[in-house]
Amino acid sequence: MKQIKMLASLILLAGVTLPSVTQANTTESIEPVKKTKATTSGTNTDTSIKTDNKTVAATATTNTKIDTNSDTPVQNDNTIHKPKWLVRSTLAYYDGDSNDLVTAGLGFTPLSTTIITPEVEVPSKPHFQERRQAKLNRYIDTKIGEGTLFGFRKQELTPLFDGKIAGTEILAVQRQDGVGMLLQIPIDFDKNKPCIVAVPAIDSDGVLNAKDVQIRGLWGLRHNCAVVYNDKGLGNGIYDIKRKLGFTVWGEVDSGNILFHPSIKNKEKYIQKYPHRYAIKQLHSKINAEARWGEHVLKSLEFAFYELNSMFSPNKQVIFNKDNTLVLVYGASDGGGAALKAGELDDQNMIDGIVAVNPQIQPNIDKSRVTLKIGNSNKQKLETKSIANYSAYGALYIPCAIPAIKPYKDNAYVPYASYFLHSQQRCNALKKAKLLTTGTPEEALEKLHQNGWTPDMDIQLPYFYYTESIGLPYQYISAYGKYDVTENMCDFSVASTQQNPIYYSGKVAPLEEISFEQIWGMANGHLPLWNGRDATVLDLVENEDLNTPRREFYSSSQTKNMVDYGTKGAICVYKKSQDPRVKQGIKQVMASGNLNGIKTFIVHGRNNVKQLPNYTSRAYVALNSLVEGKQSQLRYIEVENASYLDGRPPFDNTLLPIDYYGEDAIEWLWANLTTNATLPVSQVVRAKARGGKSGYAPQVTSKNLKSITQTPNRNDVIQTNDGKLILPN
Repeated sequence: MKQIKMLASLILLAGVTLPSVTQANTTESIEPVKKTKATTSGTNTDTSIKTDNKTVAATATTNTKIDTNSDTPVQNDNTIHKPKWLVRSTLAYYDGDSNDLVTAGLGFTPLSTTIITPEVEVPSKPHFQERRQAKLNRYIDTKIGEGTLFGFRKQELTPLFDGKIAGTEILAVQRQDGVGMLLQIPIDFDKNKPCIVAVPAIDSDGVLNAKDVQIRGLWGLRHNCAVVYNDKGLGNGIYDIKRKLGFTVWGEVDSGNILFHPSIKNKEKYIQKYPHRYAIKQLHSKINAEARWGEHVLKSLEFAFYELNSMFSPNKQVIFNKDNTLVLVYGASDGGGAALKAGELDDQNMIDGIVAVNPQIQPNIDKSRVTLKIGNSNKQKLETKSIANYSAYGALYIPCAIPAIKPYKDNAYVPYASYFLHSQQRCNALKKAKLLTTGTPEEALEKLHQNGWTPDMDIQLPYFYYTESIGLPYQYISAYGKYDVTENMCDFSVASTQQNPIYYSGKVAPLEEISFEQIWGMANGHLPLWNGRDATVLDLVENEDLNTPRREFYSSSQTKNMVDYGTKGAICVYKKSQDPRVKQGIKQVMASGNLNGIKTFIVHGRNNVKQLPNYTSRAYVALNSLVEGKQSQLRYIEVENASYLDGRPPFDNTLLPIDYYGEDAIEWLWANLTTNATLPVSQVVRAKARGGKSGYAPQVTSKNLKSITQTPNRNDVIQTNDGKLILPN
């Protein structure tokens, strides 16, 4: 493989003034098109962060009260001022050939042709570009429509242009919470029609993750916009307790200048009792970063404005501001929730438009009557349920329910159901705990149907539980309750596990086949961390398993040598989701539903088993109609046959990629904000599943991925009014 080259001279230290890179500074006037100046702020708390070359002042993970506008002085002049909370780290330029902003020099064709295993010269010490390439290397399955209908456009590529985009990349950090930020400025950035796209990271990932960069970021770069990412205060904050090592924002292993450095009392005693254990920033930082997700997005925009002005202004005067720059926020999953939270904080009208795809959002409807009516069904009052609570409920009942799930149409099996050999043991344990009456899979499945999951979602449940398991609710519960790593909430801890699928049973084991240094390139900040399909590298383990500490999927908590998927721990986690300590944290992250009149699309898969529609998007849309009323500019797009999964095998015949509709929505926003095109109304999109047998579905076409339409069929229109949401069947 051709070695990627980077101009080392362009790796600059923090505080160095930005040079103009290939583009000349502009003196042309920028025509104002918008509103009034917005400000964001934060407090100053120093530690440090380290690049590959130099240690510079940087981040802390203390939970400090925000003093609005305390660190950015009111500027009566028009001089460029660096925000006091901003720490510059590196700058690099990529030529679009040997290296680029989107694929780290790999190119679309190799990524969409075969699974690439990049060469690493020294596996125990991957260098900067090897780490970057590891994060941006993923197999792009063009059969789902990516590469033709969204993301890269294969039809626009040539032998000389394989989707690589040249430009400048700047890494920085927000001091408070240690929030990583990454600004990408394409070589074709339009200085006369400037635009910025903010992309808060999906799930718990860092600023470099392939889906954000190659779908959401790519969309912005293709429209000649600067793109700014932020990790929402999470990132890959993994910490090796014994070796006192963690990761910098760029994935370098260090001992003191890292994303997350927990203070651990009686550390030697803890290590002796619990060897091979790790701390994770989201779980153990005790700051509940989600409470400031919106602020992190607004600060990333402030960072982008500062850098763009520094790069292009000829005289140290601000030439780009919110009045002449189009600003969009485009996020998915947790990043979608952060996008909405940013809109709620933006009372100064910095943001022009928002697209939130499958947002993980928790609307505050405790004191508001919001209702849902689907087709001819009875109207129901929507309830407040956090992802901590409903995902813990799912983790409790799904393992028991698996045998009651029926295959989809032409399929002879339910994907991943064969992995569940001990479902009845979980059912028996739940009956013993008086959480089931008859103790049958059918009873457990009905409980799920009564609590937000629908029969159309059933076939995803085995895969969903196997890949997410107890880790999904645990990460939120631990964050909301601000649990310390040594508390071992519910007798779980994070450990390295057997990395080899041969004889794999989820036992705690030292890192041998995978080094700690390699983890950053593999991880997304979420547990489990997988090594292939059948082995984990890091995972939550049941410390009190009756045999030996291991991953809960293989755990025995009732009878020795009889697997019940760690029922004791699952019951404890569900109870913790309702603990006052956790509820207090949930209150801190609740959303108001007030988007300040910002033009917004929420796009949600109707069959999403992870961000359940009733507790997230549907409840948020209903609340927004109550809070903003006729001033609301929110459109809700609900897509049939779509989930949080993208329609790859084994769900290629049943599910479609929701990211197509995120891109469709932001194209509508772009058309509206640049050419005054009329926005479509809220609607259900009748996307058509590809059908056939799992693993053999035909190529996705526009007949499957039906677009959002400006004037949908009246039977597809979604109605909202004064807290009431009416969905067509």
